[in-house]
Amino acid sequence: MSALNSIAGAQGGRGRPRQRGLRRLAVITGTVLAAWLAVTVGVRLAYADKILPGTTMAGLSLGGRSPERARELLAAALAREQSVRLTADGRRFVVRASEVGYRIDVPASAERARSAGRDGPLAGLWSTLASLSAPRKLEPVEHVNHRRIAERIAEIARAVDRPASTGALIADPNAVGMVRALAPRAGRTLDRADAVAAVVAALHDRRPGPVALSVQTQATVTQDEVQDVADRARAYLRTPVQLTGGQRTRTLTARQTVTILALERTPKASATAVRLGVDQGRVKQLVSTLARDLDRPPRDARIKAPAQPTSILDGQGDLRWRARRARVRVIPGGSGRGLQRAAAAAALANAVRGGRHTVALALKPVPPRIKTRDARAVTSLLGTFTTRYACCQPRVRNIRLIAEAVDGSVVAPGERFSLNEATGERTGADGYVRAPFIAYGKIVPSVGGGVSQFSTTMYNAAYFAGLRIDTHRPHSFYIDRYPVGREATLNFPDIDLTWTNDTPSPVLIRTATDATSVVVSLYGADTGRRVRAETGERTSLTTGGFAITVRRVLRYRSGRVVRQPYTTRYERPPPPE
Repeated sequence: MSALNSIAGAQGGRGRPRQRGLRRLAVITGTVLAAWLAVTVGVRLAYADKILPGTTMAGLSLGGRSPERARELLAAALAREQSVRLTADGRRFVVRASEVGYRIDVPASAERARSAGRDGPLAGLWSTLASLSAPRKLEPVEHVNHRRIAERIAEIARAVDRPASTGALIADPNAVGMVRALAPRAGRTLDRADAVAAVVAALHDRRPGPVALSVQTQATVTQDEVQDVADRARAYLRTPVQLTGGQRTRTLTARQTVTILALERTPKASATAVRLGVDQGRVKQLVSTLARDLDRPPRDARIKAPAQPTSILDGQGDLRWRARRARVRVIPGGSGRGLQRAAAAAALANAVRGGRHTVALALKPVPPRIKTRDARAVTSLLGTFTTRYACCQPRVRNIRLIAEAVDGSVVAPGERFSLNEATGERTGADGYVRAPFIAYGKIVPSVGGGVSQFSTTMYNAAYFAGLRIDTHRPHSFYIDRYPVGREATLNFPDIDLTWTNDTPSPVLIRTATDATSVVVSLYGADTGRRVRAETGERTSLTTGGFAITVRRVLRYRSGRVVRQPYTTRYERPPPPE
């Protein structure tokens, strides 16, 4: 027992010095912390409304300044507008801060200076103490508009950039050899992203420059390569180019040939970068000139038939019609020829590239629109119609003029006929005169008035021929000289009469006029169509007019019957003329 007490006493003796040391360390630490806290609190109290010591911005010492004074100093120091001088490939440019949306926010910068050293852990006490031992260099608050800077750099790039040029051959018919070489030129491209970054950095650092911008260069061919092609061109021009095609050979002189020669880039697999070739636009012009000499237009077969047929169809109400055999004569047509322009241009280009001086021009036959064998199928009067008018009125002149304009027209199989397209605008320069015309429900004088009677006559001729009527418009009120429900007005360019030749043979249009009537006759191949018009009863309208339905009954050679009703609404009675 006494031994154990002796051991414990010995250990207790050794532990007391350690405890005393720890107590001393705690006292020292507490003293330091108290001193640090006292100093920090003292500084914060002393600089409660001022910028902490050691704070600089834009080269200005702001420690101890009030925020208001700091704003004044910063505003004076940063008042001058910044601009940056740039150089790119020997050219000089200036970028001003205001034009690219760059600016220094002085109030925000002063606030940044005031807040410096007052943030962080322990309510900013540590940051305040740190600022006493190490100066704090702050950057002003800046606003950067990257989009506007990029736009300004794009303007500069458009002035700096240029594409690489392989050079060119210049035709000079008055010089010896008639060809000279234009030197090649390397391309260049401004590195836009690098330029934007350089401008932002220069504005940030307030460096006026000059700042060299990065420009990338694109290599091209050498002067020797271009000169070699020019020598080849001169050699090529010593021999005339012979063009074969048609019934004789044509010769291109050196003065003609030189205009189409050009420097061309060769395919990638070629050993050289450029070669002798042609200017495609000038080759097309030359081929067009050759075509005017080589082309021969075809001759359409001409169909002759009576303008005034022996069979007459006219009148109102129910009518029937079938094709009649007619006296038709055909004058044969013939094919023409045409230069194959794309092939000719390619042949010329290949000859120049290959150093050849003989070029075969391909010609192709051009068939007539109306072939003789098709014209000979026209044997019958498919449809005809006659309408009448009082003699000697001004409108009679207009009817005769439009009838003459379409007389002899031939509508090919499947072709669409437009009366407005065939005659164009009816004007005084063409001889048309003022006559009554329906406009907005009223009868008023107008140049070309009366042509609707011809349109109605043609409509009925196509109607009874059994042809496909595409577009027509009846008058807004009924005029008793026209077949009720079977009439068509006309006005250029918005109201038209159109029909399609849906037979396998051409259709010839013949017209005839006299002092009191106009006739339209359509000749073609008899396909066995028979037409009947069935006129319905008139139905009164509350507006004072009436509605009526007329049904076209088409019977084909096969026995098929098609019924095509069309209802016309005459909204009002006709006004007095």
